[in-house]
Amino acid sequence: MPPRPKKSKLNSPITTAFAATAAEAEAEVAADRIAEQPHSNADDGIIEDLLDNSADNDPTIHGMSNSLTATILGFLGYKDIMRSRICCKKFRDAARSTIVPWADGESYDSLVRETQFRVNNFRKYKTMVAMTTALPNLQQIRLYYDFGRGHKYRDGKDPDEKKAASTADWTAYDIQMISKFTKLRRLEIIRAPLNGRYPVLFNFPLLERLDIKYCSNLKWDLNALTKLHCLKELHVDTSDSLTGNINSLRVLKDTLEKVYIRNCEIKGDFMDLADFPRLKSLTLYYCSGITRDMRKIGENDFPVLERLHLGEGAISSTRHQFQRISDVPSAAEAIYRLNRRDPPLIKNLDDFCWSLSRDSPDWYASNGERSHPPSPFSIDFVRAGSRVGWRWKANVRKNQNSNTCEINWLDPEPDSESNDYDVYIRELQSIQDDIFCFEGYHQPPSEEQYKRLCEDYYCI
Repeated sequence: MPPRPKKSKLNSPITTAFAATAAEAEAEVAADRIAEQPHSNADDGIIEDLLDNSADNDPTIHGMSNSLTATILGFLGYKDIMRSRICCKKFRDAARSTIVPWADGESYDSLVRETQFRVNNFRKYKTMVAMTTALPNLQQIRLYYDFGRGHKYRDGKDPDEKKAASTADWTAYDIQMISKFTKLRRLEIIRAPLNGRYPVLFNFPLLERLDIKYCSNLKWDLNALTKLHCLKELHVDTSDSLTGNINSLRVLKDTLEKVYIRNCEIKGDFMDLADFPRLKSLTLYYCSGITRDMRKIGENDFPVLERLHLGEGAISSTRHQFQRISDVPSAAEAIYRLNRRDPPLIKNLDDFCWSLSRDSPDWYASNGERSHPPSPFSIDFVRAGSRVGWRWKANVRKNQNSNTCEINWLDPEPDSESNDYDVYIRELQSIQDDIFCFEGYHQPPSEEQYKRLCEDYYCI
């Protein structure tokens, strides 16, 4: 009896699924080639040749080209692609040229988790090393947390000497091989055991999103981003060893769409980004070295910005404490102007809760044992109909009557013939009921005037 022929791996369920789509895929490729050419009667013979060439006599994956196999693999996640490599040499060869899909969004999104390769232990690190040759066109990598005590990446240039000495006997792993993923579009580095400078992490010309978070010993400067010509999103959080000036981002003026920097010691003025034509979101929290004064924003600055958060230390932030009473009018006008922009940079004026700082030379203590009436050192925005204004007010205890200064209007009074006028008058009366002893004052009275008011109204 002749020996039974060996069963080919090409008959596995995975390859059968590929074979079922092979003829359709080849036909689509042919159709695309036809569509790219101007049609005429003289081209009928060419069209027939293209269609004949797309219909291989072998309807299995044997007849599929390497490029077509790689294209089909590109519809799978990296896990399925790596599994498919065990089927045959054809799939192994195709995987090397497959552009692994990637998804934009946050790390908790299901699609991102499916397409993002996470390196958070030694086993995943070994897999990443294998993928540098097996799947070099990976587009998303996340260097996530450390490998546990006793394991780290090799120290980079100019490492922290104390950290390097305390981890000198740890097992070190090479990070330079990450440069082989030349198609990388998203790189996240979160609490990774890195110490020193690693230029290799900033040399991906196709990178569109970079996240660096809680890496206290990763030393880098904003100038390192100059080679990331396609960068759209930059997310940096608690990167203690980050240095530089925010104006270094100007090399990315034509690509940046989102900037999030929190708790970093960088310098500069946020207005250096004011002419970025694609910037839609800008967040600068706890960056005390950056000048953040929203009063500087002009009508044509930040032309497409939709989200702006400058943190509590910024002038005109939602809970800013002013050093001078005279600084408030310009800040209120700036916030109102930004609220009126399209799209508005300030979504809700009710979010603002300003006050005069206790360190201000204009501040004084409230009078009397019960501190009544309180000094009017808080500021809020008010609205009557469509008319918007702001006022100084006293912070009062529960069940006490409000006590405010006069309203500083930012809009003209609506016309008496307008549909809004009756609403304006009704709501205005409700607002003016809060004015008592500070009637006639559009800003807090001086300390001497305040004491006199206390005598006149409260006999204190």
